[in-house]
Amino acid sequence: MSNVSAHLEDPDTKEKDVVAHFEYAQEHVTHEENLAYLNEAILAEEQEHMGVIEALKRYPQATFWSFMVSFCIIMEAYDNALIGNFMAQPAFQKHFGVPVGDGTYQVETPWQGALNNASTIGAFIGILICGYIQPKLGYKKTILGSLVAMVALIFIPFFAETLPVLLVGQLLCGLPWGFYNALAQAYGSEIAPLPLRGLFTMYNQSCWCTGQFITAGILYSFRNGTTKWAYKIPFAIQWVWPVPLIAILAFAPESPWWLVRNGKIEEAEKTIMRLEGKSKRDPTHVIAMIKRTIEIEQKEVEGASYREIFKGVHLQRTIVACFMFAAQNWSGLLVGNNATYFFTVAGMDPDNAFALSLGNTAIQWIAVTAAFWAITRIGRRTLYLWGVGFQATMLILIGIVSVASKSSTAFWIQATLLILVFASYGFTIGPVTFSIVAEVSSVKLRAQTCAMARAGYYAAAVGSNYISSYSLNPLAWDLKGKAAFIWFGTAIMVFVFTFFLVPETKDRSYRELDVLYHRGISPRKFKTTVVEKNEDE
Repeated sequence: MSNVSAHLEDPDTKEKDVVAHFEYAQEHVTHEENLAYLNEAILAEEQEHMGVIEALKRYPQATFWSFMVSFCIIMEAYDNALIGNFMAQPAFQKHFGVPVGDGTYQVETPWQGALNNASTIGAFIGILICGYIQPKLGYKKTILGSLVAMVALIFIPFFAETLPVLLVGQLLCGLPWGFYNALAQAYGSEIAPLPLRGLFTMYNQSCWCTGQFITAGILYSFRNGTTKWAYKIPFAIQWVWPVPLIAILAFAPESPWWLVRNGKIEEAEKTIMRLEGKSKRDPTHVIAMIKRTIEIEQKEVEGASYREIFKGVHLQRTIVACFMFAAQNWSGLLVGNNATYFFTVAGMDPDNAFALSLGNTAIQWIAVTAAFWAITRIGRRTLYLWGVGFQATMLILIGIVSVASKSSTAFWIQATLLILVFASYGFTIGPVTFSIVAEVSSVKLRAQTCAMARAGYYAAAVGSNYISSYSLNPLAWDLKGKAAFIWFGTAIMVFVFTFFLVPETKDRSYRELDVLYHRGISPRKFKTTVVEKNEDE
């Protein structure tokens, strides 16, 4: 075993040589050495089975660094909600819009759709670029580079005086935002012990809600502003995040899984000791567990590239991951994201609309916090199915009430149902999606799968944003509450897909998930299928 260790621990080994190393190991180890290696891997995996509270006590540094990386998502969520709600701000409407005949202004529908989609398109491009860069540079260097780029790009929307310049600024700012979503959930899932994996990945949704809550609060403060500073200051607040995050994340550890994949074994052992804190696991045992999982995947995948995620069993995993993120746009979220605009076009005055939107985001943040408890006790799949079923019910009720009556009472019923949609999303679909996507992807292809999945979200968001803009804008379809019928139909589609194709990943190690996928087990049977601790196939 010593010869194998020396061969694998060469710090200059590149990822393309890892396959050769594993083949070398299989050819030269004795039966006793192989048994000892397997026992180490099994022991490390068994030691991950513990309660959530105990895991938080044993792994404080892993928790801290996962949360710090996830803070980057606050910026994307902030801007994502910013532009959509600016459409209801009088100062923004007057500067960038056209008069509609009643003394008010509206941004023309094509420009409204383009602005809502600009950062989404930029993020789509950025996330694909990230999939090429991260395997070579690692998580830490990649995310630091994206933060530096963010500092420079914010200048464009801040100084924009025309719609074309603002559009370009939003497009370019989207590039680093794409990096954040691909990296945060993948990084969190790789440094997390088994009981904390769901918490670390779903924390991204908490950060998303935080960003939207900050947006709602700031826009409420500037709701009556009459000068350009009513929307320029909210743009400038984006600078609050990157600089301190750069200073903090400069000291972040790299993912030990990435280090092992790239042959940096000694550095991986040091990182494991740093991340595990009070854990009593031997770092060499953890390395054995990581190698074992990678060895299983070597049988199905040659390298870490986008091409590999569309081959064999990985295609199924990629489809599930991509659909899960795309489905966030089809479950009623877009109606909630444009809640302020929804309320104003329905006849509510801007003051009350911004206040109600602020309360809406606060309720979702509370719901996400409650989801931290639910995801540790209820399966990912079960929680998701209940969530999308509930939201579909609320959406069809919104549509029915909108058709049945145009009274103020009917409007407030719709507003209440919309808040319930937002709360349900925060408790189920929003946070659970991040966990499912990170867990269904294989270890070796996690960065590429998460990147492609988030790209699927952005691709779906482009068309969905246009539909949302046209369905609500008084200058276009002007459907008001009847727009909920559109999203009811898509929510039913999401429910059917989830029921048949999304597996239960709770309490499953990455090795067990690999084995279940390689066996071709039906996703509906993942929860009940037994995988013995010594099985690799």
